[in-house]
Amino acid sequence: MIEGYDVVVAGTGAGGLTGALRAADRGLRVLVLEKADVVGGTAALTGGGLWAPTNKWLVELGMEDSLEDAQTYLDHTVGDRTPRSMQQAFLHAAAATIDWLATKGVRFTRLWGFPDYAPDQPGGRIDGRAIAPKPVSREDADTIPWPLRPKLTLGDGGPAIRAVDPKQRLFGGQSLVGQLLLACRDAGVEIWTGCAFTGLLRDGDRVVGVTSEKGEIAAPAGVLLALGGFEHNPVMRGQYQLPEVEHGRWSLGVEGNTGDGIRAGIEAGAATDLLEDSWWTPAFERPDGGSSFLLWERTAPLGFLVDQAGRRWVNEGIAYNELGQLMRQEAGRIPSYLVFDQRAFDRYGWSGLAPDDDLDAWVASGHLHKAPSFEELAEQLQAPDLVATAERWNVLAEKGVDEDFGRGAEGSFERTLLSVFQMYPGVVGAHEFANPSLAPVTEGPFYAAPVVLGDLGTKGGLVCDEHGRVMRPDGSAIPGLYACGNTMASMMGHTYPGPGSCITPGMAFAWLAADQMEKP
Repeated sequence: MIEGYDVVVAGTGAGGLTGALRAADRGLRVLVLEKADVVGGTAALTGGGLWAPTNKWLVELGMEDSLEDAQTYLDHTVGDRTPRSMQQAFLHAAAATIDWLATKGVRFTRLWGFPDYAPDQPGGRIDGRAIAPKPVSREDADTIPWPLRPKLTLGDGGPAIRAVDPKQRLFGGQSLVGQLLLACRDAGVEIWTGCAFTGLLRDGDRVVGVTSEKGEIAAPAGVLLALGGFEHNPVMRGQYQLPEVEHGRWSLGVEGNTGDGIRAGIEAGAATDLLEDSWWTPAFERPDGGSSFLLWERTAPLGFLVDQAGRRWVNEGIAYNELGQLMRQEAGRIPSYLVFDQRAFDRYGWSGLAPDDDLDAWVASGHLHKAPSFEELAEQLQAPDLVATAERWNVLAEKGVDEDFGRGAEGSFERTLLSVFQMYPGVVGAHEFANPSLAPVTEGPFYAAPVVLGDLGTKGGLVCDEHGRVMRPDGSAIPGLYACGNTMASMMGHTYPGPGSCITPGMAFAWLAADQMEKP
C-alpha cells in the first residue's frame, strides 16, 4: 500500500486539476493519476471556453447579468431533466470557482461575440456569457513540469489554428490546462503520468483509496474520479444503446476515455443517469482515421448541408449539439454532405486545411467528393435532389435571405457567431455577399464532404449531489467518493446551453467536492 497522500484524483482534465488544486490549497496532500503519458485530457484539445455567469472577469468588463437570469435560462433549456438543486449549485460554484482561480494566477478574458447556444430563450444572451483563458507565455510554458497533450495537426478548427508546441505560447484549452498545471505545481500537487487508475479500494461502504498500475494507493480524505466518459469503449457504447456504437472513431474525445471511472463507480454501488446521451457534434472523418470538429464551416459563407438524397434539411448554423441531435432523428442524415465550391476553399480552407493545401488525399480516400458540375456530383453521391437544391440555394444566397431555414437572419445565433471566427481568413467581412452567412456555390469544381455524427465525449455517468458526492440509487452518498466532468452525469441534462457547458461544470463540481474532503 502506497501511503503519504490524503487525496487521489484520477484524471488530468480541467476538472481533475481544479479539484486537485483546491484540495491542495486546503492543506491536503494530493496525488493525481493520468493514464496517458501526457496530461490535459480532452480539455487540452478544446477552445477552452467556459460558461460561468457573473464571474469576476465578466463583471469587471461591465457585463450586467445575474444568477437569477442565468437560472431562468437553465429553466428554459435544461428544464426539470436534472434537479434544480444541481443547477443552483453549479451557478453559484461556477462563478466562485473562476473567481478563486484568479487568486491562484489563472487568468481569463471575455470570449467576445460568442452567444449562449439558445439566445432566444428567456434569460438567454445573444452577446453571451462565455470567457476564455488568456494565453500562456512561452517562458511560463517552459516551466510546466508535466508533458502537456499537444493539439492535433488537423481538425482543430480551421487554417488559423495549427499544431501547438507545448514549449510555445499556449492558447485555448492548452492555456487553461497549462495555467492549472502551473498553479498545481506551486501548490505542491504531485502528478504521475503513464499510471492508469484501475479500481477503488473500500473499507466497508467507504472508499479509502484506489488501485493503479503502480499498486494500491491510500486516499483517506477522498477519491475524485475525473476520468472522462466512455466514448472510446465500444462495449459500453453498445450496452447503453448509443446508436453510433460502431463509429467510436468519430468521437473527438481523447482515446483514453474508456469509462474506467464510471465502471468503478457502478461496482461501488453508484447510481447512473444519461448514459444514452453524448455531447453531439457534426464532424468530418479524416483520411488518417480521426475526426474534425465541424464548427465555423457551418456559419461562414461556405456552402450548404444536404441529406443523402441531396436535400437541405436544417439551418446549418445552429448550435452543434442541437444539429447533432437532429441528425439522429431521421434516417438518411448520417452521413450528410457539406457542399461547397472551389471559390470557398480558396478563400477559407476547410476542415483544418489551408487554401493552399492539397485535397488529393481526401478525394482519393473518399472523404471528399469532387466533380466539375453539380450533375456529376449528384451522380457520385447518388443524390437525385442535389441539383435542384443547389439551384434553390444559389437563388436564396443572391437574395441574402434563407427563406427555407432562416440561416444568417439579422441577429441570429449563427450570424452573431461569425464575429468570433474572424481568425479565419475572409470569413468575416465577406461584403460582396448580400448576407455574410450565405454565399452562392457557383464556381467549380464542386465538393461534397461527408458529415458524420461525432461527439465531444459521452454525457452520462455517475449520479452526484450538489457537493460532487457520488450517490447510490437510494439517495445516500458513497463515503469518500466524488466525481466530476464526464464521469459524472451532467447537470445540463440533454442540452448544451453555452460554450463551456461541459468543462465548466466539471471544474465547479470538482471545486465543491474538494471542499468536502477532510483529513481523518
